[in-house]
Amino acid sequence: MNVFNIDNISSLDAKTVVTVGMFDGLHLGHRHLLECLQAVAAEKSIAPWVVTFDVHPRQVLYPSTTMSLLSTREERLALLEGCGVSNVAIVHFDAETASLSACDFTRCFLCERLNMSVLLLGYDNMFGSRSNNDFDRLPLLAAEKGFSIQRDEPVLLGGIEISSTKIRKALTDGDIVLANTMLGTTYSVTGTVVHGRHVGASLGFPTANIHPADCAKMLPAAGVYATRATVEGKTYAAMTNLGAQPTFNQQHSELEVHLIGFDGDIYGKRLTVEFVDRIRDIRPFASPDELSAQLKRDLDATISIINIR
Repeated sequence: MNVFNIDNISSLDAKTVVTVGMFDGLHLGHRHLLECLQAVAAEKSIAPWVVTFDVHPRQVLYPSTTMSLLSTREERLALLEGCGVSNVAIVHFDAETASLSACDFTRCFLCERLNMSVLLLGYDNMFGSRSNNDFDRLPLLAAEKGFSIQRDEPVLLGGIEISSTKIRKALTDGDIVLANTMLGTTYSVTGTVVHGRHVGASLGFPTANIHPADCAKMLPAAGVYATRATVEGKTYAAMTNLGAQPTFNQQHSELEVHLIGFDGDIYGKRLTVEFVDRIRDIRPFASPDELSAQLKRDLDATISIINIR
């Protein structure tokens, strides 16, 4: 996949079909849009291009609020490549970019730099400054610059449009199965294995404590999950505790992963956790022995879920 800073593209000679978006999480709706992009490109014998941003616009527009990302930039590019995207142009999103109207953005980046022949929009896709909103004037610009506009149809799940917002809601609710269904893949978090309090080991369930690579990456609701863990190129069934340790009066939330059948030292290694299903809530137990007994039941549940899925 070719990835370009759009400022480094002076002007393409060949015509292109372009779609614009953040593509956070690259869910089934995004994937359908990319399939349409490839289809239009093949039909018209022109090059397909994806235009995206280096940071989520909300991180710039609302800096005082916390933005929960479904995918880091690294993950997003990997997902785009996995969907067969061949050309990606990245726009640096800052206050100046945010001030551009839809027509100015289209004229400056899509027409002048990418030589756009077709603009492919998602079913609810809009871009450009809200205070200088001329998105409805894009058809006039299209007539002036000689490009056409096409809209994709929504992808529905149970009669409801799939969106990144709905996936965030599912993760907040702990409904990892619904989130995974809308994503079309298993939601994952990557981070570095760090030293913890070694409570799991004292209970017979040693865990790898994970420090997420990007603090903006969204974590699912607190709970115990059936997961898969990949480290050093190998994938293991895993039981994951996300949250506090109330039995030990530890209220700080941690991401702890017990790799089933693993015995080794992976401190400092990069580990990816894939969330398959949620087993239960976090709750306090009367004693460490009672917690250990529950963890054995959680382990059985994890093995059963992972073996099925």
